[in-house]
Amino acid sequence: MAPTTRPKDAADTTDAAVPAGSIKSAERVLQILDLVARHTDGIDASGIRASLKLPRSSLHGLLRVLSDRGYLFVDPDSRVYRVGLHAWEVGQAYSHNQNISVLIGPEMRALRDELNETVQLAVLDGLDNVYLAKEESDHPLRLVSGVGLRLPAHTTALGKVLLAGLPAGEVRRRLAGVTLQRFTKSTIGDKAELLRRLAAVRASGFAEDDGEYTVGLYCVAVPVRSESGAVVAAVSCSTPSARAGATGDRAQRYLPALRACAGRLAPLIAPLS
Repeated sequence: MAPTTRPKDAADTTDAAVPAGSIKSAERVLQILDLVARHTDGIDASGIRASLKLPRSSLHGLLRVLSDRGYLFVDPDSRVYRVGLHAWEVGQAYSHNQNISVLIGPEMRALRDELNETVQLAVLDGLDNVYLAKEESDHPLRLVSGVGLRLPAHTTALGKVLLAGLPAGEVRRRLAGVTLQRFTKSTIGDKAELLRRLAAVRASGFAEDDGEYTVGLYCVAVPVRSESGAVVAAVSCSTPSARAGATGDRAQRYLPALRACAGRLAPLIAPLS
C-alpha cells in the first residue's frame, strides 16, 4: 500500500525569504522575532502569517515554542504578540557582554550638553539603522527613535552615513528588489537618487535629513570610524527645522562637535563591532 501523504500548505512550496542551505525552522524563528520587534504595539498570528507567508501549522507551533520560552509575550485578551522578557535578556548580552551605555553614555551626554539638542548613535543592519544610544535635549522635542529601535536607513541622516560607508556595489546589492518606502514628501523614493546622495555623503563626510522621516525635523550625522577607516557607527544631532535655521551651511553649526565626539567614540565602539 502506498504511504499516505499530507497535502502541502501552499506557503510550504515557496520560501523565498529563506536562503539556500539554511535551516528553515531557524530562519522562520528569526523572521518572526524580527517582525514582532518592529511592531511595538503588537501583532497577531494572522498578521504574522500574512507578512511572512508561513504555513499556518508551522507558525502556530513556532509561536507556541517562542512564547513558552519567553522570547514572545502573547496578550491573553487581544492575542497579539510582543517581544518577551527573555529576548530582552538575550539582547543585553550584545557586544561581548559589555554595557554599551556605560561605555559611550558620558560622551553622548557631553555632546548633548554642548549642542543642547537630542543626539543619537546607530549602527547599520541590512537597510535599517538600529539605535544604540540616545540622549534627549531639554527642548520639547520627542523623536520616533529609541534605543533598540530601527528606521529605514534611506530616510535618516544616520542611515545615509552608514549606507555611504559601504562600497557602492554592496549598496546596490542590498537595494536589489527593494522598494524605497516614502514617509513624507521629502523622503528619497528613487534608488538612483539615493545612490547620488550617498556619493555626496562620501565626498563631504556627513549627511543631512530635513523632514525625510518626520516632517519639521532636521538631522545631521557623521561617521564613527575604526582605525582602518571603516564606518562602524554614526552619531547625529536632531533639532526642529525652524531652529536649525536656513538651508545651506547650517550643518556647520553642528559638525565640529559631532566630529570631535565621533573621534572620541571610535575607540569605544570599534572593538564592539
